[in-house]
Amino acid sequence: MKRHVRRQSLVLACASVAAGLLLGPVPTAHAATAPVLTYATSGGPSSGLVAVSAQSDSAITSITAHLYAPDAPAGAAEVARVTDFTRTSGSDRQGIWKTSTPLRLADLGIYRLVLDLTDEDGDTTTAESRYGFDYYLTAGLTDFEVTPDHPDYAHRQVSVSGRYTITDPRTGDTRPAHGQVDVHTANWDETKTVDMDAEGRFATTYTHTDGFGSVSSWLRLSSPEPMYQNGPSFPVSPVRSDTRVTLDSTALSVKEGEPVKVSGLAEVLVDGAWRPLDGATVTEMWSSDMGGATSRPVTGANGRFTGELKMSRSGTVYVSVVDGTYLNTSPERSVKVQVARKTSISGFTVSLNKYAELTAGGYLHTGSSTPGDADNHVRLQYSADGKTGWTTLKTVTPSSGDPETGSHFKGTFDAPAKGYYRAYFAATANWQASYSNVLHAERTKTRITDANASPEPVTKGRTITVQGTLQHYTSSAWRTYSSQKVKILFRPKGSSTWYDKGDTTTRSNGSFSKGFTAQTDGTWVAVLLYPNSTHLVSSGREDYVDVR
Repeated sequence: MKRHVRRQSLVLACASVAAGLLLGPVPTAHAATAPVLTYATSGGPSSGLVAVSAQSDSAITSITAHLYAPDAPAGAAEVARVTDFTRTSGSDRQGIWKTSTPLRLADLGIYRLVLDLTDEDGDTTTAESRYGFDYYLTAGLTDFEVTPDHPDYAHRQVSVSGRYTITDPRTGDTRPAHGQVDVHTANWDETKTVDMDAEGRFATTYTHTDGFGSVSSWLRLSSPEPMYQNGPSFPVSPVRSDTRVTLDSTALSVKEGEPVKVSGLAEVLVDGAWRPLDGATVTEMWSSDMGGATSRPVTGANGRFTGELKMSRSGTVYVSVVDGTYLNTSPERSVKVQVARKTSISGFTVSLNKYAELTAGGYLHTGSSTPGDADNHVRLQYSADGKTGWTTLKTVTPSSGDPETGSHFKGTFDAPAKGYYRAYFAATANWQASYSNVLHAERTKTRITDANASPEPVTKGRTITVQGTLQHYTSSAWRTYSSQKVKILFRPKGSSTWYDKGDTTTRSNGSFSKGFTAQTDGTWVAVLLYPNSTHLVSSGREDYVDVR
């Protein structure tokens, strides 16, 4: 702020000082303080009035305002001068003064404003206002309405209306505004531009989608002229309605790796009645120490929803409607999901020995944990053709090995001479079924026919002849089996022990015979005890001989 102080008693004061130097000390005079301009500006952008705030050590007796064009250089002629100030508040020493007659200037803009202030001591200050004098058109907004100010789920459309007028300080007239209005809705970053009618009225609607916000408007004139406007901002606060979820099922079972489909009906409470909730987001969430999954399906027009989650373990899925602009979060509902985990069988082997005993084994893999006792079984199965008619011949329990690298299982059982075998882990609520590869095992059957020990009875010391015919089943028929060793066994009467009496070799027709000295009563039998790796053992008919 520039300040120019004019002292009317300056010459007299200087003379007094000079006299004091010649005549000796004189009493100290009270120091005079010039008026101070606090601020000066317009009384309103289109009022044409000047408002001044000032203070001094004595009553301010005179105020003169000089107005200059905005870009006028120093020394330029003033545009207007006003002196009719009346104090409107405060005191004559410190107060606010305002002119009473509006200025009618030719041009709009911000004028330079220079003030002359004089107090009753005769001190005068000339200062320029740092604010300037605003001389603008003023936009007036009346009848501004926003309805409803509390939209709800069923009533989301908001109407906005009002009327704009323009006050021109050059004439003092107020007229309807012409041009367009920008309506800033309560939705973030949404603006609607609408035209006004001849009376300056405007109206529009918008669908409220966000939460709490405010609606305001801004006048856009058809011609760019300086204008002041500061319209109201109208708050809009949506009302939230209660929601609820009804699930189609509260218990589901799936296989590991398959999606869990959680579905149901979402509803909203409107006017005391439950109605299908359209276009709402439903959250479906499962979490555990092993991980988690979330689905966020959106409801259809009928309120229905279906979400899909991938769950690696059994657990509970919690379901609720997500809150929003018009919705409260629904009470949580839950679905218990049983996930049958993956299993597999590896390293499956089978071996058929000469006694028609089959040993089967392999490894059961169940991931990171071992099935409970009720589930932890592997079935060893047989099929004649390897495709149908699978029959469980033995059930075994895997060892307590690492379930990921595999728990070993093994079982031995009587088996047909020829067939197909597999290992089968049965599905349960917790585990998926798994099968091993199918393996074939086969040995050729043998038999001894026409087995006989004679004569009977026999005299002690005489010869007993054991004979018969060895056959094997090959090329779909029983055929002679030559050049094979047949062992002759004897069990004395009253004993449970068999004794090896010697070997004989089958002839080209498969027949064999061997004589022994009769010593005591007992039972004789011929057996193929040591076949090759592709044949089964066999024995003839046991024959009791009485020795006398």
